[in-house]
Amino acid sequence: MNSPNWQKQRDKGHKVRVRIAWSIIFALLLLVPIVGLTLSHIIVFPASRATRPGHPTQTVVTVNPPAQPTASVSSPSSPRAARYISISGQNFVYSNVRIHPYGATMYPYWRYNGAAHRGGGWTNLAFKGYIDQIIMMAQQLHLNTLRPTNYFDGVSYGDWYNATVWSNMDYLFQQAARHNIYILLDLSSFRDKTLKQGMYPYNPSLYTAAFFWVAARYAHNPALLNYAIAGEVKCPTSNDPLRPISTQALTEYYQVLSDTLYKADPNHLISPGGLSYLNESGCGIDWRTIFSLPHINIAAIHVYSNNDRQITLPMVSQWAAGRHEPFTVEEFGFRQGDGDTTRASEFQNMYSLGKQYNATSMIFWNLGPEVASSSYEVNTNTPLTWNIIQQNAP
Repeated sequence: MNSPNWQKQRDKGHKVRVRIAWSIIFALLLLVPIVGLTLSHIIVFPASRATRPGHPTQTVVTVNPPAQPTASVSSPSSPRAARYISISGQNFVYSNVRIHPYGATMYPYWRYNGAAHRGGGWTNLAFKGYIDQIIMMAQQLHLNTLRPTNYFDGVSYGDWYNATVWSNMDYLFQQAARHNIYILLDLSSFRDKTLKQGMYPYNPSLYTAAFFWVAARYAHNPALLNYAIAGEVKCPTSNDPLRPISTQALTEYYQVLSDTLYKADPNHLISPGGLSYLNESGCGIDWRTIFSLPHINIAAIHVYSNNDRQITLPMVSQWAAGRHEPFTVEEFGFRQGDGDTTRASEFQNMYSLGKQYNATSMIFWNLGPEVASSSYEVNTNTPLTWNIIQQNAP
């Protein structure tokens, strides 16, 4: 039988518990809008570092993140959004569409302040006007690729990071992208500047830091077609005092520098540069091994002589086909002094050979305004050659 005092204590405890419950409910009702306001300031966004192919994109939760920086001219697209040139069989592919790089070199002939400037023009901020001129000419010829050269001619040796040179290069990339033109970034200027100092140029340690810097600069730039390390290397067996000291030394030069480029930029393709003298069996360039290096994607040659056309071109084409590797004619050309009629025929013959031997790219030397019998430049003052280039555009 229950005691009256115990009953009173139970009733009192029940009332206390009821009051506590209602207090908790009231407190929760007050917290709901506060929590909602807090959640409205939380943003979920992808982590800033690029995700390697095949790995899922990570996400992080951050409160009040700062605005993401605008992409610089050297990186027109964010790493997550950009697409890059890749390879399917022997073909270049962009966004699942096959492309045929068809273009010209850009060795400057820039008239400025009453004088003609060649590679030294790259060190002048006003050089952007010449870049605009070349872009316009490339459009008129229906070219989709430009290959800039000699951009260190006006700098001191070792000034690999010259701010004006790379500002102009960034501008070239920017304008090329706006006009659906790719840039083949030829890095021969490093080797060539060393040669002009009378120094042995095939020590890769001279360039590894600068190559890494350049590749990191353009790693996320979809306008980049490929890097080319250094073309037209002298035969190791030649008498040139600055030739590669051995076959193995030249192969190691390409291996170290292609590895360096790939480490900084795994997004883009790499060529050793257009090789020459491959028709000479005793030359000492082990081109098959060079074209087979782990981070070399392209078999590239330069074509000027009859031996280049009749021996090297079909030989390298056949080898590349057997490996399913793109084969490119990175450079060919003819002087204006041949006469415009003959020169137009020579250009047509080269384009026909390119098609016959499945050259993925055809790049001629040189697009520019110069008129001289010794000049290799193509412009509207060489109308027959100009027309042939237009007619063969892809």
